[in-house]
Amino acid sequence: MLWISDLSDRLKRILNRKSSNIRALDKGDDTILNFLVYQNGDDSNIMDYDPKFNDILVQEKGLCFKTYYENWENRTFESLLEVEGALELELIFEGEVLSECFGFRNIGVWSSVTKTADYNFRYSSIGVIPEYRGKGVCSCLLLKSIIVVLESVRNNSVEFSLINTVKIEIDDKFSIYNSILTEFIPEERMQYRVFEVENREKDLNQMRELYSQKLEKLYFNLS
Repeated sequence: MLWISDLSDRLKRILNRKSSNIRALDKGDDTILNFLVYQNGDDSNIMDYDPKFNDILVQEKGLCFKTYYENWENRTFESLLEVEGALELELIFEGEVLSECFGFRNIGVWSSVTKTADYNFRYSSIGVIPEYRGKGVCSCLLLKSIIVVLESVRNNSVEFSLINTVKIEIDDKFSIYNSILTEFIPEERMQYRVFEVENREKDLNQMRELYSQKLEKLYFNLS
C-alpha cells in the first residue's frame, strides 16, 4: 500500500543520514572540508557532500548541498543512473537546513510520461522549512539537480517530471516551476520536460542562467 511505501522511503532516508557516502570529494578537498567545518561543525563528513553539487558558486554564498544516495552499496552519483536509483538533497545555509524534503528517483522509461527519453527522473517530494518558504529554496534545488544530471549524461535524452503536490493556496500551482518544467498534464497534476541531446548546450545555458539568478535571490533573502 502507498502509506507503507512512503514509510519505507522515510525510514531509509533516516538511516541513510546516519551513515556517510563512500566516495570523497575529488578536488579541492581541503578547501571544501574547511568550508563544511566552518558551516556545520567539526563532525562534518566530507563524503556526504558530492562535489557535483557543491561548486565554488555555492560555497561563495555560504551554501552547501548535502547528498543522500539511497543505494547503500554504491552511494555515488552513478547509482542514480540505475533504474530505481534515488537521491535526496538538503540545502544548508550557515549550518541551517532550509529544505524539509527534496528527493527524486530514476523511474525507468516505462513509468515515464513520454516513454521516449534515455533517462527518466521523477521528483517524489519537495518541501521547505516553513520559515524559509517563498525565498527560492525549491527552485535552487530543482535547477541544481537538473543541471548536474544534464552535465553528467550529455549524450542522452532526459525526462524530469513532478507530480504537483504544492501545498500553497494559489490558483495556478503549476506557475511555481513553469519556467523549468514547461509541459503540463493538469488532470494528473503533472508537469514535466524532456531535454533532448541536440539542445543540450542551449538548455544547460538556460538552466545555469536561471539557477544563478535564483541563487542570488536566495542569498539576498537569507542575508
